[in-house]
Amino acid sequence: MQQPPPPQSPRNAFARPDNSRWTGDKAAEFIKVLAGCGMVARAARSVGMSRQAAYRLRARAPQFAFLWDEAVKVAAARKAAARRGRGPVHPLLSRAPYTPEDMRDGPGRDG
Repeated sequence: MQQPPPPQSPRNAFARPDNSRWTGDKAAEFIKVLAGCGMVARAARSVGMSRQAAYRLRARAPQFAFLWDEAVKVAAARKAAARRGRGPVHPLLSRAPYTPEDMRDGPGRDG
C-alpha cells in the first residue's frame, strides 16, 4: 500500500515572491526600468509593486528620490536623442502654432 505524501506546510504550499515590500533589489530594478522607459507605473509593475507604493517610497527615501530623478533625466535624454534621429515633422502634425504663412503657395506659383 502506498503512503500519501506528507502534508505541505501552508508556508511552502503557496510560495511566491513577497510583493508587499520594497527590497534593495526591487528598488534598483525599478530605477533601471524607469531610466529605460520613463514611466513610473510601468517600472513599478515590472517589479511587482504599484505606482502608489513607488511614490510612497520616494517620499521616505531621499537617495531613492535622487536616483529616481536621475533616471527620469536619462529617459528624457534617450527620448530626445531618438527624436533627433528622425526627419522633420510634417507641418500638419507639428505642435507648433499654425500661421497664415503656412497656407501660402510656394515661390513661382501663380494663384
